[in-house]
Amino acid sequence: MTLLIGLMLLLMLLGMPIAYALGLSSLIYVVVCTDISPMIVAQRICVGADSLILLALPFFLLAGEIMNAAGITRRLTRLALAVIGPPRGGLSYVVVTVNVLVAMVSGAAIASAAAVGSTMVPMMERKGYPRSFAAALNAAAATMGPIIPPSVGFIIYASLSGVSVGKLFIAGTLPGLLLAAGTALVCAWAARKHNHPAGEHHSRRELWESFLDAIPALLMPVIILGGIFGGLVTPTEAGALAVGYGLVAGLVIYRSLRWRDLPGIFLVTARRTASIMMIIACASCFGFLITHAIDAAGFIGGFQSLTQSRAVLLLLLMGLILALGTVMEGGSIMIILTPLLLPVLKAYQIDLIHFGVIFQLAIMIGLLTPPVGMLLFVMSGISRVSVRDILQHVWPFLFMLCVLLILVTYIPGLSLWLVEWTGTRIK
Repeated sequence: MTLLIGLMLLLMLLGMPIAYALGLSSLIYVVVCTDISPMIVAQRICVGADSLILLALPFFLLAGEIMNAAGITRRLTRLALAVIGPPRGGLSYVVVTVNVLVAMVSGAAIASAAAVGSTMVPMMERKGYPRSFAAALNAAAATMGPIIPPSVGFIIYASLSGVSVGKLFIAGTLPGLLLAAGTALVCAWAARKHNHPAGEHHSRRELWESFLDAIPALLMPVIILGGIFGGLVTPTEAGALAVGYGLVAGLVIYRSLRWRDLPGIFLVTARRTASIMMIIACASCFGFLITHAIDAAGFIGGFQSLTQSRAVLLLLLMGLILALGTVMEGGSIMIILTPLLLPVLKAYQIDLIHFGVIFQLAIMIGLLTPPVGMLLFVMSGISRVSVRDILQHVWPFLFMLCVLLILVTYIPGLSLWLVEWTGTRIK
């Protein structure tokens, strides 16, 4: 197992894409260290991609791309501006509000940061906000994307752990809203400390017009979440409905989407889907070999020798995920660790849905921590501000995220209450 993990890390350090590093290290390990046929690598890669749950992935990615291309994000921003109005730091609250609405469709942090940040950073700078603060805020607010349902991260975790993706979506709802509230509180603190400009007053007519214009856009998350939470459709079916409705909204209602735009949208979605699926497929083989190589009883015993307490174990696992998040991409951490930790979680009787929310929150913190904080680099490119300058403003948001992670970890009801309340309705 040491050779397998060492090879994977070496290939990654040499600059090989994570999917190829996982697949090649698995093949070398099978040929050199086992008497298993190399065909097992191809078989496990195919099995890793052959999951009904993963059908939801391309639908939600496509729905997010259609939303951005059809100008739905822009209309939601206009509505948020009219609703929030004149409070000091008003544009900060607009960023939070729009990210909540976008998260209900896209389910991905990077997509949310690009969609909202490209509009809001220049707008905030024109109104007198420091560009570095605007970039930090948009990076932090984008972490709501994979927590508020639907979530690409939860789809991946569900495919690896075997839990219900619908219940994971439900479990992420309250923590996601708490994350939005926490981000807004940090904005209020920053507005008072740095004397951020007040928002603009909007007339009732402007509010009404922006609301009417945004109604078709607002129906998109209603279709997704209403269908899933009502138990009417599976997450995959909800994703397909969101794509269909997004096309109708863009081509027919708003007429801001053209038929000639669709090939480009499909191509971007196909590339993103293929990239994620390749990582999942190769990681499935990698995880199979790790579980095959280790003695499960001995592995669990190793943790039990450290602690018998579930609370301490969760603290250790949080520390491990946060440490890996500084040097690895979040999806890769989830894909590699989940099969390895499942026996330990079951031995300690830790609810897999609860742990999935903890896992996703910890990964979101990794997106804001250098040297591999992807959101920092995305917003640096969008805002043309150095990562160092963004970090000066991002630490209060990081502190808030850490507090929320601890609360969700040690108060399971924050993630499981809605799951228990909805019962068996969720598909």
